[in-house]
Amino acid sequence: MKESVARERMRLLIERYYRLNRVTVSDDTSLFVRELANELGLPVLSVPSGSPCLTWTVPRKWVVREAYIARENGERIADFDWNPLYLNSYSVPFTGTLTRDELLKHVHVHPVHEDRLIYLNRWQYHLKQTQWAFSLPASTVRTMTDETYFVRIDTAFEDGTLDMIDWTLPGRSPETVFFGAHTCHPAQVNDGIACIAVLVELFRHLASLPEREYTYRLILGPEYYAAAVLLQYGENVDRLRYGYYLDMMANPLPVSYSRSFRGDSYADRIARSVLQGYEAGRHDAPYRSLYGNDEMFYDGPGFEIPTVCLSRHPFAYYHTDWDDLDRCDFGKLEESLAMLKDIVGTFETDCVPVRLFDGPLYLSKYDLYIDPLIDRKGYEALQEIQILMNGRRSCLEIAELAGVRFSFVRAFVDELIRHGLAREAGRIPQLEAVQ
Repeated sequence: MKESVARERMRLLIERYYRLNRVTVSDDTSLFVRELANELGLPVLSVPSGSPCLTWTVPRKWVVREAYIARENGERIADFDWNPLYLNSYSVPFTGTLTRDELLKHVHVHPVHEDRLIYLNRWQYHLKQTQWAFSLPASTVRTMTDETYFVRIDTAFEDGTLDMIDWTLPGRSPETVFFGAHTCHPAQVNDGIACIAVLVELFRHLASLPEREYTYRLILGPEYYAAAVLLQYGENVDRLRYGYYLDMMANPLPVSYSRSFRGDSYADRIARSVLQGYEAGRHDAPYRSLYGNDEMFYDGPGFEIPTVCLSRHPFAYYHTDWDDLDRCDFGKLEESLAMLKDIVGTFETDCVPVRLFDGPLYLSKYDLYIDPLIDRKGYEALQEIQILMNGRRSCLEIAELAGVRFSFVRAFVDELIRHGLAREAGRIPQLEAVQ
């Protein structure tokens, strides 16, 4: 079967860039961001190394020319060129011969998946660290019987720029909903770049709409630092009202979410409502309790912009070299895109409906009757919706009280409007602007 255009574009983006050495500041990260921005016709937001961003500092560029471990006979057992995960991100330079025991002090193995490389990235958040390390499969470590090993790490730290994408699509209201994912994490697919692929498709869709109620903003950059940079240097930060941060979107499990710090924001409520229509078995988790990403900045001290993390949790191969194309479920990625469109659709179409009739509606007359013998819940919901639709509640609030999906209520309201039985008091962003 031929791929959809969106699926093909997502696949090509991931295939082209996922194996690059995408750390906070590097030539590969800049290449990825600049080529993607050029494809989308967008400028790049660049901030030099050493720049303050809130209480953080943009790190220097990490350059890797060569990195490997060799046995006494010259055979290599680890090589950065094979996979960037072999070398711990932001390792300092080192060249020398070490005993086996000395070397193993600088080797990390995965505690569960013994044949897999473990991705270690914490040093990129600690600017003063002066260490180096490799990741090796436990099965490789068991073959290390030589007395000595040669280690070569030719790395450097240079001035560079943190490059990111900040794309705003204006709507009728300046109230802004942002979506974000991180550009870093080398050789990882679910953890970052698959989320970027699906968000790019979402914003292609949003850009194609003839008009938008809300303003939408796409923020793509290195984990943590991009948020700090945007909140420090970005324009119209005061217009950010709600946010969604994505992780693990191509994992085959159901979409879960971790709540904003408040837990009951409009963004939380929309996520809960939309996810009712997707697979069961999802997690409704507290703030930052699934993976934890840039929401700690946007929804953190001094800003408190309600930000929900959407992710497929847990991911069995999180931070391993098996977070690769073979573990990228493109069907789930397309489902993630549909889910995001539903979230946006809720923002765009939620309204306060006003009932223009009294008494229970003669539903059959308008082809709106639901047989209780076939769908008892739907039948009962229609009765409740009519009562709840008193001109003071939004469609989302009515859906929550009736225990049905937003789309069910909105479709019913649309039919009532078509028959002259209801009207809109206003769309939510318009009403929020008045308050």
